[in-house]
Amino acid sequence: MKIPRRFFPVVFAFFLTIMMVFIITGVGTAINIGIPPDFFVRWMKAWIVAWMVAFPVAIFVAPFARRLAERVLD
Repeated sequence: MKIPRRFFPVVFAFFLTIMMVFIITGVGTAINIGIPPDFFVRWMKAWIVAWMVAFPVAIFVAPFARRLAERVLD
């Protein structure tokens, strides 16, 4: 079963934020605390909190970012 195409912006934001926040929180966690034995647990805690913020923000900010991009392109 597929999700209807009209939900593309939300589904795209969902997958994009999962991947971006996963990578960014991993890098940020490693920079700030190194790689201790509990690194993965700390990373996942940072990831879930950051993702819960990033997903709604991405949905809210996407139309504004799209308009800005259209203004700077030929």
